[in-house]
Amino acid sequence: MMDISQHDRDAVLALVTETLRDVGRTTPPPETEQVDWLRGNAEWSDPDANGWVTLAPAESTVWVPKALVGWQVALESRDPLAPEWLEYPHLSLTRWPAVEAAVHGLYAAGEH
Repeated sequence: MMDISQHDRDAVLALVTETLRDVGRTTPPPETEQVDWLRGNAEWSDPDANGWVTLAPAESTVWVPKALVGWQVALESRDPLAPEWLEYPHLSLTRWPAVEAAVHGLYAAGEH
């Protein structure tokens, strides 16, 4: 079992959340890519006391990458992350090299 500090996890979670916010879109992605995106009626909330933002129900439609949503949920959970998640095609972070490097760094830090 990996021993990941809450501080390290929070730092990577902040990067994932920021990236999600940056890549979320109101126009649909190309039809060939839509399987890798989630669509919902949502908007970004105002930052809370810790600076976190989340998707909140709204009238506008937002598209967000499934992979980033999956990692955000995993990082928010209290259960240890499984490094194998990086191997799953639908959870791949290769489109976001900074996020991928941060997740790899999180695993490396947890192994020490």
